[in-house]
Amino acid sequence: MAPQIFSQTIQATILSATSNILAQALSAYRTNQTLHLNPTPILKFALYTFLNTPPNCLWQAYLEDTFPTQPLAPPPPKATEKPPPPPPKTQPISLANVAKKLALDQTVSAAVNTVLFLAFMGYLNASGEAAVESASAEVRNKFWPLLLDGYKLWPLFSVVSFMWIPVEKRVVVGSLVGVLWGIYLSLLAEA
Repeated sequence: MAPQIFSQTIQATILSATSNILAQALSAYRTNQTLHLNPTPILKFALYTFLNTPPNCLWQAYLEDTFPTQPLAPPPPKATEKPPPPPPKTQPISLANVAKKLALDQTVSAAVNTVLFLAFMGYLNASGEAAVESASAEVRNKFWPLLLDGYKLWPLFSVVSFMWIPVEKRVVVGSLVGVLWGIYLSLLAEA
């Protein structure tokens, strides 16, 4: 699993940096200015994603292990003779398990990731002794608006992800969708 997590982390980090570059381009276009890429926010977003992706990969694996989308069928009763066991069969999609994963992902994970993002960016955007207060103020002032904005995109993506995307691809596919979300976050972090 470690090589998969590393690969997903690198891919997600590149996509995160790309979203910040696109946000800077969009911001320059909207203000009718020449684009001069600022590497600082690109590096901040890349660093955040590099640190945040491994725990999110583990979270997705935990959700799938605990609430499998397609649980394995129970093994057949044992016969007196021992023919080779058939390969495990999967059941149809468990909507109950998808709902459980969705509920946990959109409450626990969404809240934790929102706090971590806001605190991280608030801390890095300030300096010295003001950094902790800045991180705290970012969380206080932007948590609910950002969380509620996230609910316009991520629940639908999560349902699709939990039902049809293999667990080992969820974070990377989420990062692809997250390019647009990252543009939004980049513009929000500027404000």
